[in-house]
Formats: sequence, C-alpha cells, structure tokens
Amino acid sequence: MGNSNTGVVIENEHLFRSLICAPVAIFFALLAQQWITTSGAIVMSVIFVIIALIFMLSTLSYAAYYTNERFEGKAEPLFKNNNLSKFVVFTLLTALLVPVAVNVVPSEAHMVFKVIFTLSALYVVLSALAFAAFYTNDYFAESS
Repeated sequence: MGNSNTGVVIENEHLFRSLICAPVAIFFALLAQQWITTSGAIVMSVIFVIIALIFMLSTLSYAAYYTNERFEGKAEPLFKNNNLSKFVVFTLLTALLVPVAVNVVPSEAHMVFKVIFTLSALYVVLSALAFAAFYTNDYFAESS
C-alpha cells in the first residue's frame, strides 16, 4: 500500500497541536455544560470542566507559541496570501457575531448593546466580503 497525500500539510508543530486541541476543548466544554445543567453527578461535572480547561489552555498556549514563531520569522504562515488569511479570520468572526446580533436585536437588551452588536456584525460581514474580493483579484492577477 502506498502513502496517501491529501495535499494539506501543517508543518509547524505548535499550529498543528493548536488545531487538534481546539475541537477537543469545545467538545469537553459542551459535555461540561450538559452535565452542569442536568442533574448529573457532580464528580463528572468537575472532571469535564477540568478536562475542558486543560484543552482550552493548551490550545491558547500552542497558538501563542505559533504566534511567537511567526513574528520571529521561524514559521511559515498557514496561508501564503494575506487576504485569504484575513478572509478566513473574518469569516469565523462572522459566524460568531451574526447569530449574537440576531438574538440581541429582538431581546430586551439596552439599545446601546443592540447597536454595538449590529454594527460589529455588519463590520465583520463586510470585511469578510472585501477580503474575499481582494483574494479573488490577487488570484486572477497571478493566473493571468
């Protein structure tokens, strides 16, 4: 049997570990939340909270190590194109802020919070679209 090549290679160990620990941290945080809100055993709730904290802190530390290596010039970026990396970041922020803004607007929250969340959601959506357009322009400029 031969080796499979998926084309996705993360060469930096700290970035790889950060990307592996993040979903595990989210999974255990959801388990901890489920066990805390139900009438489950307190021991299991404490265990899930501790495991979630360990993986969250590991994710943050590996991301910090990767950031330090990036600024020192020892690590290559995950995306070569700066506009593509900004598009990915702003798309993730859009996925987080738009549902919050949609839920805050009809709620009884103060008008200031409604305006802040709505404007921040609009900003990240428009920024994601702008960086997608910039990346498209870069791609077509390189291919022609």
